[in-house]
Amino acid sequence: MPIEHITLSVIIPALNEEQLLPLLLNELHTKKSSKTEIIIVDGGSTDKTLEVIRYTADQIIHAKPGRAEQMNAGAVCAKGKLLWFLHADSSISFKFENIIEAALHDHSWGWFDMHLNHPKRIFRIIESMMNLRSRVTSIATGDQGIFVRKDVFLEIGFFPSIAIMEDIVFSKKLKRVGKPFISNARIKTSVRRWENNGPVRTILKMWALRLLFFLRAPPNWLKKQYDQR
Repeated sequence: MPIEHITLSVIIPALNEEQLLPLLLNELHTKKSSKTEIIIVDGGSTDKTLEVIRYTADQIIHAKPGRAEQMNAGAVCAKGKLLWFLHADSSISFKFENIIEAALHDHSWGWFDMHLNHPKRIFRIIESMMNLRSRVTSIATGDQGIFVRKDVFLEIGFFPSIAIMEDIVFSKKLKRVGKPFISNARIKTSVRRWENNGPVRTILKMWALRLLFFLRAPPNWLKKQYDQR
């Protein structure tokens, strides 16, 4: 697609996402126009991820594994003046282009509320707590699909090259630029980690990791704790 026709670049870091990523790409294609490009940044997948998305991504690039490194690499290659960072296990049921374009006309950045894709009541409570916390603190997580003007992204210096909590640090940097736009439209997010470890155990673990990060625990060590089942 000609660069002058691209307004929005959707950047999706991926690593061994052969099952969920094709579903997300299909959803994006049903909602997007020709002014949006989709960039997949692969961190070294060893499954069939690259094979199954070969014809549904506008760009497929490769980077070191790690969401921060991958998202930064995608942003460098992006043709759009607006950037939207999505996780590969997200699900989109709304027309996102108009929301993001209107939001970034008056704001520098923003995100969507999130919905955990499981019917149990505990997940309604958890997602409500997470959405409320983000609105009160103006700190978003990657699951909420952070969007930002590319000029602002370059100005603040990209995502920090750390193993975990890059979205927290990124949000804090953006807070200094301006107030975020928060959309009531909800991104559906997979509960696979919550199901593996149990919802209560997972949320307690995340609270503990956030506290340790605030107390300046090394991000590489925190990532190891996060990955433990």
